[in-house]
Amino acid sequence: MPEFKVLPMDAFGVLGNPTRRYILELLASGEKNSGTITRAISEQQGISEAAVSQHLKALLDNGFATVRQAGMHRYYAIDIEGFHRLIGWMSRFQFRHPSPGSHGCGHAVPPGRDR
Repeated sequence: MPEFKVLPMDAFGVLGNPTRRYILELLASGEKNSGTITRAISEQQGISEAAVSQHLKALLDNGFATVRQAGMHRYYAIDIEGFHRLIGWMSRFQFRHPSPGSHGCGHAVPPGRDR
């Protein structure tokens, strides 16, 4: 069984927040300093610097972001390992088609219905 830095439900809670998802969208194009992130979030969502810091901390604490200090600046980046852990956990639940005549579940959509 794979090891997780965070329980999968914690991961869903962290990623379920729209502000955190927006921060990850910003980081998807590469490392950003905290000022750039704070300005973008404040302009888009009108939240305080302290609130942005709390969202960054949640991403860091749960393995979805990294931070490095360079002088007086903090630079954030996506931690891909957090996503690998989540995807690994989710891959255990791939839908499988049951054998003919069985009553096992496995269809995301019941047979005979359009997808």
